[in-house]
Amino acid sequence: MKLYLTGEPCNQQRHCYFVEGSGASFIVDCGYQRCYAGDELPHLTVEQIRAARYLFLTHSHENQSGALEYLTTMGFSGSVVTTTETARQLTVPIDQPVILEGLSLPYAKASLPGGIELIWGRSGHCSGSAWFSISEGGRTIFFSGDYYTSARVHMADPIEGIHADLAVLDCDYGHQAGSNARADHVDVLIRLIREALDDGRPVVLPVPKYGRGLGILTHIIERLPDAYIFGDAHFINEINHLDASAMWVQPGALDILAGAPVRPYPDFAALGVYFVSDPQLDEPQSRALADDLLRYGARVIFTGTVEPQTRAALMLHAGTAQKVRYGVHCTQDDMLRIAAQNDFGKIIAYRSDYEPTQRVYDV
Repeated sequence: MKLYLTGEPCNQQRHCYFVEGSGASFIVDCGYQRCYAGDELPHLTVEQIRAARYLFLTHSHENQSGALEYLTTMGFSGSVVTTTETARQLTVPIDQPVILEGLSLPYAKASLPGGIELIWGRSGHCSGSAWFSISEGGRTIFFSGDYYTSARVHMADPIEGIHADLAVLDCDYGHQAGSNARADHVDVLIRLIREALDDGRPVVLPVPKYGRGLGILTHIIERLPDAYIFGDAHFINEINHLDASAMWVQPGALDILAGAPVRPYPDFAALGVYFVSDPQLDEPQSRALADDLLRYGARVIFTGTVEPQTRAALMLHAGTAQKVRYGVHCTQDDMLRIAAQNDFGKIIAYRSDYEPTQRVYDV
């Protein structure tokens, strides 16, 4: 087996890996990186795309799945292997995907045509997110996806006791501080929201369509119970969908979010917290809402990666927005704890002491 690193690590990491097996080859994730004009796509060759029998998707976020349409255009004719939730969330429809929940339960070994054996589990990043242990030709590669055990809402199946010859592990936060800092960041976020509301200023929270926003919402419900909370149609739909995706949600979080007091956007600049399902404020409707609320002194807070050359980056540069990280990824310390619980021959973890030193690895 050979692993080709066909993504391009950057602030939010465009994930894509091509694995050349002895009997079957496959791709894991196919991320798109919109902030790099002219270099947004994975560095896959046409031959690799057409040779791939499978595409394994860890989850639906753009930097994991955004190049799916490109792969299809370039001749990918294999099967997409993913979860029901990820398939639902994709912007490109999939023709007859291989659904993981129909293939096996978490931790149970499943076989795919072509001599591939697969073990998977929930990764805690968002509904439908998964990690993979993939074996072919007697060798095994482990992919953690955006694994996160400290998630407030989403379920994670522990990564323990797994053997792999090579492991590609999430380490998006690198050497940044871990669990104590996460709690501190939540305290800062809640304080900034409370101060703005006390001053009569609305708060705008741009969040991804899936994942982080629901975690932030639980903290606001618990710690700012009198705050008015508004959400766009997508955000409200995802809350209403939680019962249907219950296997991905922690029971305690489901209790908090059941009947969450989130209202549609009002027709006027009401005082409250506005969730916007557009993390970079790229969409015209999102920009219009933020601009309108800024006229009333709104506090705009970004809680994740702000990509270059986006409206979010311009607002931060101009001082009309702030950033407070809300943790949804592993630090190096988190990653090393995971590594210690497993038998990994070699580790690749971006933005850490275990960053890749080459583009191709023999496994």
